[in-house]
Amino acid sequence: MRIALAQIDARLGDIEGTCARIESQAVLAHDQGADLLCVPAPLMTGLAPGSLTDNPNYEHALIAGLRDVARQLETLDMEAIVPAPVGFEHMPLIEVFLLRDGRVIPLRSVFAAARNGSGEELWLPPVFDVRGVRLAVTFDVERDVPNLPTGCDLALYIQTASFQMDDEATTGVAAVADGHVAEAARSRGVWVAHMAPVGGFDDAVFTGGSYVMDDAGRVVSMAPCFEEALLVQEIERGRVAAALETHELPQFRREAWLWEALRLHLRDSVEALGRTRVVVALAGDLPSSLAAVLAVDALGSRNVVALVVERAEALTPAEEEVERTRRERARALARALGVEVVERGPVDAGAMLAADLGQDRRTRERLEAIYLEQLARERGAAAICPLTKTDIALAAPWFADGCPGDLMPFGDVYLTELEFLARERVRAGSAIPQALVTLGEVEACLARTVRAAAAVMPGGTDFAESAAGLLGALEPAQVDGALEAHVERGLAFEDIPLASSAPEALALLLMLVRAGEAARRRLPLAPTVSARSFAERHWPVQLAWSDTGRATEERLCVADLVSAESERIEELGEEHARRVRGEVAALLGSLLGLDVADLDPEEIESELMRRMQAAAEGEGPGFDLGQLPPGMRSQGPHGFPFFSQN
Repeated sequence: MRIALAQIDARLGDIEGTCARIESQAVLAHDQGADLLCVPAPLMTGLAPGSLTDNPNYEHALIAGLRDVARQLETLDMEAIVPAPVGFEHMPLIEVFLLRDGRVIPLRSVFAAARNGSGEELWLPPVFDVRGVRLAVTFDVERDVPNLPTGCDLALYIQTASFQMDDEATTGVAAVADGHVAEAARSRGVWVAHMAPVGGFDDAVFTGGSYVMDDAGRVVSMAPCFEEALLVQEIERGRVAAALETHELPQFRREAWLWEALRLHLRDSVEALGRTRVVVALAGDLPSSLAAVLAVDALGSRNVVALVVERAEALTPAEEEVERTRRERARALARALGVEVVERGPVDAGAMLAADLGQDRRTRERLEAIYLEQLARERGAAAICPLTKTDIALAAPWFADGCPGDLMPFGDVYLTELEFLARERVRAGSAIPQALVTLGEVEACLARTVRAAAAVMPGGTDFAESAAGLLGALEPAQVDGALEAHVERGLAFEDIPLASSAPEALALLLMLVRAGEAARRRLPLAPTVSARSFAERHWPVQLAWSDTGRATEERLCVADLVSAESERIEELGEEHARRVRGEVAALLGSLLGLDVADLDPEEIESELMRRMQAAAEGEGPGFDLGQLPPGMRSQGPHGFPFFSQN
């Protein structure tokens, strides 16, 4: 059997267009002798469709489109696997549709109904035959492959996890080096076909890199990363296929993979907005310069327009020189990138607002935002916002009020990461000025963000100055490290490294993150490339609590309360049992003529056992049945009544 992995991109929700792409890929695969075509999971609606799956007309349109594809495949004598989210008990479920003989078969639901079980057994990998090859479809290759039924030849692994810069497992064939999938394939003796998506889907982005691995754990064929491709491979169990050498496989490099993922997401997001061009405000700093380079990489220099705004804040000759250098740096970068430059001056600002407001930084930034939005409308372009995750973590209220832009490519990337991204891009031949690729530039950007965060703090000027001084004493790596520990890993105050060296500054950082919750929701779309983006980390907007640590108090948690209450109930049960046992023993002792007043329950029980044993052996006095109530005088074995025996 020959399998084809169609590593293709598509516009979310364009069911008709996506089905047409699947049909065209099927024709290409048929020309290469393929029997089964597989497509990525996010194609139809992405992997977070929300309530869309509850819409009956969506399900109708999906099935109708797949049915048309199935009829076309029937004429080619081919089958296809198309994963797509559907509604299941009011929750989205990624169904696996098998297109066979003109029919659309929801494999997971059909197999679950046949199993008629409950829990995880319902969603074990569906197993079926294609041209004599027994195939299982899985969304978790390491979990499911060791438990596949005997006789299974191929595990089709459909990737659903989007790219995360700190998780190599999300990078397709570049993750083979860690050995986990290869070990699973060798131990079970099955082939593995990894269907990896490529492109940006809402806030998720995928790197591609589909591959086929034989039953010895060797990669025999692969698709390229970060581009569309059709991979066709013969599957024959027990056959020794020519394998790729280790050095031929792509190696994961964090900054390179992150840059390409951001490029892909920006390209697809601009297209999703119905635009072909973008505008970027060049401020002569690292974030805006890097955003311009990213836009050129994603769309080409002809589709990027740079805006340079002259600022009227310079009052002294030194300040005028700094402003002149800033503008010249922005112009030089635009020339090097080959993009169109549009300039605006302070006179234009005065035409919009009173001239005396032009000295205010916040007013000036709002004016620049107005310029950017106007230019974007004039050119029919999308506006790029160069804010980083550090910016929106600390100063979201400041930026949200006048934040320009439709897209925020660095919204899930910390400020310190930009320096390493820039270094990676410079090695590839970027035009970014060397003066911007330094720790000093990162510190300057962080200082501006800290001042913005302090400016919108409640409590007056004195408190704002004190807060700015407290945060200004921190290094950029300390700030981003604390934010990463808090946002991505969800660590408690005491577990964040900064807690021991600067607890007051850390408390202020976490308070700023909490206070910006509402403002962040007004910011442009950002790709998710970390373990947890702010889009995923939603807290109540009206929340007043911030993590300021426990001081010296011992940590309290519900689990400890449950444990303590369980122990208390157990102790009460033991005490109750002892009391009941003592009462029964005292009753029996009184029936046998024992003086139990000075004996504890254990002694009463011991004496009762001795007397009962002696009576059973005929060596002691028996029971005086006359002392028992009439209903308890029936004799049992050895002369003991039923009550005594039990």
